[in-house]
Amino acid sequence: MKSTYLLLLVFVFSSLQVFPVNLKDAIANKQVAVQLSGSTYDSIPVELRSNGFIPEMQLTVSNLSNGPINLELDPGYMLQADEPGYQAMLLTQFVDLKLKPGEKQHNYLYAMCTEVTKSGPNASLHYKVADLANPALLEMAKFIAAKKYWIHGAQEAVWSLSDDAPIVSIVDKSPAIQTELQKKAADIKKLNLDALLAEYDKRKGGKLIEFNGCKLDRNIVFMVKDTAIVSVGFYDEQGKLIKAIFTDKLFKSGTHSIRYNPFPQKLTDTHYTVRLVKNGTVSREYNFMQ
Repeated sequence: MKSTYLLLLVFVFSSLQVFPVNLKDAIANKQVAVQLSGSTYDSIPVELRSNGFIPEMQLTVSNLSNGPINLELDPGYMLQADEPGYQAMLLTQFVDLKLKPGEKQHNYLYAMCTEVTKSGPNASLHYKVADLANPALLEMAKFIAAKKYWIHGAQEAVWSLSDDAPIVSIVDKSPAIQTELQKKAADIKKLNLDALLAEYDKRKGGKLIEFNGCKLDRNIVFMVKDTAIVSVGFYDEQGKLIKAIFTDKLFKSGTHSIRYNPFPQKLTDTHYTVRLVKNGTVSREYNFMQ
């Protein structure tokens, strides 16, 4: 009788367990409804933008099933924009969501850009969960997630794999983290970090280090539906404006292109970003170092 009671308890307990479901599978099976887009800078909690690197994506999930659901998504999945011309994002955190029946949750996700020459995500741009990244990016994504390195240096480490950016362009205010990221990128690419650093020291001599090709000018292409107030400028790692390219300029509907020099001399030996702010929201962000 006692053993029967214990077996009954085990059966009841196991029936109440909610086993994790891959978010991509849950979407395919219509267990959940998902809205995935770029994040809105001003709406992100202050604590999530205190180090100057924001969670680039936002995710809203609604549980459509009649029971609780536990959703998981491993770092290393690619997030693909619905609209062409925008870059794919690499998920760099572990997603673990628990939803009650009918519950809706909103979360911010850390993800890294993978195509430096394409435009980044924005709040009006919809994304979908695509396949796992290639082995090199997958390994880097897992490393970043495990270390919680949601910083500019980690973004540069991703670009060293996705766009073949120089490993020496991976910089961080912490020398230990910088070395760790450089070493991880070098190991994945099967390169000798000491030899790379030695070669960099020989060539440095005041020459600009460019991780996005040889051109000293760039274009920011963006669209305006009706009208928009746009500002473009250089920002430091803490998100403070260093120098404005222009401020609060009115643009009418259409496609526009802003040409600028991404490597001004006054920012030598500096890590910085160029941001386009449209109607008060960061619409484009490009990372540079000299």
